[in-house]
Amino acid sequence: MKKLITSVIALGLIASASIASAAEMTGRVMTADPATNTIILENGTVMELVNGLTVEGLEPGTEVVLTYDEKEGKNLVTNIAPAS
Repeated sequence: MKKLITSVIALGLIASASIASAAEMTGRVMTADPATNTIILENGTVMELVNGLTVEGLEPGTEVVLTYDEKEGKNLVTNIAPAS
């Protein structure tokens, strides 16, 4: 019985660790590169746009709110909106 409970707890911890939790960041665009579909914020953070998002229309100096996931050392933007 103890082994079963321990196994269930371990599986629960593994499952909760693998669930992606999105983060949010506000920043000002320094550069937008359509060739790599990435933006670099003024603080030096590199963000890669995914899920059909594009850098089209993102001008340097534009303040944006980015929703992103960090995977394999990359910041993958899943939503981008103008900062208010």
